[in-house]
Amino acid sequence: MGIQLEGLYRLITSLIPVKCEDKNGEVLFHASSIGEINAIYPLIRRFKSHKVSVFTKWGYDYAKELGLNAFRFPFDNPRCLKKVLRDVKLVVIAETEIWPNLINLSKSLNIPVFIVNGTISPGSYKLYKMFPIFRKAVSRVDMIICQSSADADRFRELGAKNTLVMGNLKFDSVERPVKDIKLKNFKVEGSFLFANIRGREIKTVVESIVKVSKHLPDTRFIIAPRHLENIGKISSMLGEFGVSHSLRTDDGDTMVLILNTLGELWSIYRFCKACFVGGTLWNYGGHSLIEPAYWKLPIICGEHLYKQPYAWYMVKEGIVRIVKNSDEIADFIVKIYTDENFHRDLSERVFEFYLRNKGISEKVYKILLSALK
Repeated sequence: MGIQLEGLYRLITSLIPVKCEDKNGEVLFHASSIGEINAIYPLIRRFKSHKVSVFTKWGYDYAKELGLNAFRFPFDNPRCLKKVLRDVKLVVIAETEIWPNLINLSKSLNIPVFIVNGTISPGSYKLYKMFPIFRKAVSRVDMIICQSSADADRFRELGAKNTLVMGNLKFDSVERPVKDIKLKNFKVEGSFLFANIRGREIKTVVESIVKVSKHLPDTRFIIAPRHLENIGKISSMLGEFGVSHSLRTDDGDTMVLILNTLGELWSIYRFCKACFVGGTLWNYGGHSLIEPAYWKLPIICGEHLYKQPYAWYMVKEGIVRIVKNSDEIADFIVKIYTDENFHRDLSERVFEFYLRNKGISEKVYKILLSALK
């Protein structure tokens, strides 16, 4: 049955019309989108002869902005992959990009395959476990370098024969240039940041702002939505509560600034006093806590962090505080602005955690380099 499914999968993917793009490079890096590119960027830049296949258009555009030798991934089409893998000596896959034809064809050509920064959510694990074709592909990977022991356990249960736990490569990917952002009217220095806010969190975020404003009316807030289509909803809800607000492109002297631009969140962190990391109040899985940690920002978030396994170590050490509602968010913000010792302690501890966990990319690079030889 597994062989039949594999043959059917190969047939279907062969028939999908794709553009057979390719670049020259002896190390093929494969990533899904922007987050995965950021994770493996410290590795990519160490290999002079590389090429990067990217699944999404957003990821491809971002990779080109970084100056990477990138092309669009041909949707696991075996005919195109034969062209892509020509002269490739090593395949490096980011996180959870398990494409059976890419892995199986690489191995049939005696090309080593590594998964780096490997992570797999409980939901993805259940899905992959249902299909023998994915289990076979996982079993053929030479090494899966995982973010956490839980990730390694799931990969092993899927058939992985060689796993290694090394932590999250994203601790090495945050040292990026910042944009020269200048705001003439909005008082950005010392503002509180709500980063990567998603749909069902908006009401809670707005309610917490209203509550803080009753105690600290001079506090300024920045809301960075994960998806720009939520800007209208955020603006409407702030208006309903009578909160003055403006868009980043308008730059008003308001209580709240809504980021309606792409690629500026990283550069905004440095102005802020502390932050709430979104995607965590509801079952979204969470977004990066590493970026605010780099900027020494005290962090709060919800409990839904399964996409950020390292975050639980931060919670366990008392570095990151879990909040469940607008009252708890507001209480934390008030304390941050009224208790300087509290702010300083969290700021120092979160940065120490970042420093303690960086440096992984050099270790992973040496492993990949040995496989290339």
